[in-house]
Amino acid sequence: MFRLFSKHCQHGFICLCAVLFSFQQSAAQITEFQGQTDTGAFYSIAVPDNWSAEKGLVIWNHGYQGYTATAPESNPSLGPLEDIVLSQGYAMAASSYSQTGWAVFNSHIDNQQLFEKFVELVGQPEKLFIQGGSLGGIVSIRDLEAGLIPAVDGALLFCGAVAGAANWYDAFDLRMVYEAVCSDEPSAKLPTENWYEQPEPITGEIDFLDSLERCTGYISTELTDIPFPELFRSPEQNQRLNKILSVTGTEIDFLLLDLGYAVFEIPNLVNDTNKLNGLKPFDNVGVDYGDEEINALVQRNAALPSARNLFLENYSPNGNIGATKLLSIHTSRDGLVKVENQQVLKNLVGSAQLTTAIVVEQEASHCGFSDDEGLAAWNSLINWVDTDAQPTAQDILLSCQQANSDPTQCRYDPTYQIGDTLSSFPRSDKTATLGNNSFDAASGIVTIESLQLSNSAESYNLQLLPPSPGNSLFAIANVESVVNTTSWQHRPLFFAEDSLLYLPGLKILPFNINDPQYNVYFRYTSEDGQNGLQVLEFEVVDN
Repeated sequence: MFRLFSKHCQHGFICLCAVLFSFQQSAAQITEFQGQTDTGAFYSIAVPDNWSAEKGLVIWNHGYQGYTATAPESNPSLGPLEDIVLSQGYAMAASSYSQTGWAVFNSHIDNQQLFEKFVELVGQPEKLFIQGGSLGGIVSIRDLEAGLIPAVDGALLFCGAVAGAANWYDAFDLRMVYEAVCSDEPSAKLPTENWYEQPEPITGEIDFLDSLERCTGYISTELTDIPFPELFRSPEQNQRLNKILSVTGTEIDFLLLDLGYAVFEIPNLVNDTNKLNGLKPFDNVGVDYGDEEINALVQRNAALPSARNLFLENYSPNGNIGATKLLSIHTSRDGLVKVENQQVLKNLVGSAQLTTAIVVEQEASHCGFSDDEGLAAWNSLINWVDTDAQPTAQDILLSCQQANSDPTQCRYDPTYQIGDTLSSFPRSDKTATLGNNSFDAASGIVTIESLQLSNSAESYNLQLLPPSPGNSLFAIANVESVVNTTSWQHRPLFFAEDSLLYLPGLKILPFNINDPQYNVYFRYTSEDGQNGLQVLEFEVVDN
C-alpha cells in the first residue's frame, strides 16, 4: 500500500543539472532535470526519451511537509505512480513548493513556474494532467482555480484535503477539548500555555508525549502491542481518553497525529511571516461542544474577521475548475483528512465532471490505498479524458478487480455514503448570544450586557460613551457587576492578553426585526493620554 506523506530532506540543491538513468520497467530511457524556480521552490522533471507533446505532462503535488522541515525538499518525488506513469510515456514534473507546511499561500505560483520551466527545458505539452495527495489535493484544486497554468485535462486526487482551510478547525477544537478534559490532571499540561505558541524543539516534543501519557495513558498502551490496553490505564485515564475521542469524533489511531498537528503545526502556520504573520484565525467563542463540563472549562478564543478571511483565502475552494475532469478517491476511515472532504467537493463541482470513489477499510489509514486501487483510478481517468466516457465508482472497482482478484486489494464500495458535515463543530452553528447589546444611533452610546473576562467567572454590564471630538476611543462607564449564569453561553468577552473586546450580536437602535446585527471587535488602548476602546473591525452576523 502507498501512503502519501512526503519525505523530509534538509540538504540544499542549488545548481541545475540533467541526469540520464535507466528505467527498468520501460524500454525507453528517462531524462531527469532538477533545479529551482524563481520562487525558491525545487523541481524534479522526468521525460521518457520516446515522449511526444501529444502524450502530455503529469504534474504531481505532494503532501504535507511538517514543522521539523525548515526548508522545502531539494529533490521532490514524482509520486506513488511515478514508474507506471513514465512507462506509459507521459512526462512528469513536481515542485517542492516554496513553503513547507500549509503551502497553499504560494503553491499555485510555484506550479506556474514549474510548468514554465518544463516548457523551457522540454517543450509545450498538448495534454496536461495533475495528480495530488493529501495537502496536494487542495494544492491541485488551487492550481485549477487560479488558472496560472494551461487548462488541465484531468486531475486525480488521493485523500485530498479538498475542503481546504476548514480542515484545520478540527485540529484546533481537538486541542481545546483535550485541555478542558485534562485540566483535572495538573501534570498533563501541554508544552505551551497558549495554542498559538510554538513549542521548543525536542523538549516540546518530550513534554507533548508526557502530557498525552499522563492524561490518557495513550503512549504506554496504544503505541505498544499490549492486549486489552484499557486494563493498563488508570480509570481516570480511560475516562479522559474516551471522552476526548467521543466528543471530538477522533479515531484512536489518529489521536497522537491529530493532536500533534494542533500543538506543533498550527503555531507554525500562525507565526510564519510568509503566511499569517502572527494573525490568529481560529475562534470558538460561540461553539457548543455538546458537553456541559467541557463548555464550562474550555478556553474561548475570538478571531478578527481579517485574520479568518486571510486564512480562508489561502485556501478555500470555489469549484471554478474550468472543464477539467476530476477523479477523487479517499479511504473511508481517514482520521487526518476526513472522507467528508469529498462531500465538500461534490457540493462545489458539477457531477458531470467529478467522480468520487471511496475505499472502505477495516483499519483506519490516511491514504492507505493498495497499488491496484491507485492504478485503477489513474487508468480510469486516462480513459475518461481520451474517450469522454465518465467512469463511476463501480467502473473503477471493476478495473481494479481485473488487475487483481484479491478482494483485499480492491476495496472500492460504490454504495458508500459520505457524511454531510466536515467539521465536528461547525462555526455556522454558533449558539444564541447571552444579553442584549446595542448601539444607540442618537446618543452614540454602546450598551453591553453580561460581559465576561476571559478565563474568569466575573461578569459585568456596562456602557461605552462615544468618542470625544478629535478622539477615536469609546470611554468605559457605568460598570455594574452581575451574577454569572451557571451554564456556558455565547456572550461578550474581553481577552486581557490581546486587549481585545469581542461584542457579538450588536443591534443598532432603533432596531427592527429584519435589521442586521453585528459582531464588533474593539481594542483597549491609549490615545492622547486617555484609555479607551477603539473599534477594530466588525462583521454582519449570519442569521
